[in-house]
Amino acid sequence: MTTILFSIFLALALLLTALFSVQNATLVTLRWLVWQSIPLPVGWVLTLGFALGLVTGALVWVQQRQGPPPE
Repeated sequence: MTTILFSIFLALALLLTALFSVQNATLVTLRWLVWQSIPLPVGWVLTLGFALGLVTGALVWVQQRQGPPPE
């Protein structure tokens, strides 16, 4: 039952993300110190940030599950 609910939630989140990306096609440029990105749509920037957060969170989670290195 939980896998069905998770699948429905994931599909809804992807649908909302796609809808948001289509409606927000305004180009934005990210700036940090002297670095400047190419102009990207807002939806792409948010999706890339979300994906980066997922990958980072997964790496931290895997590291915590492994525990400290043996001595």
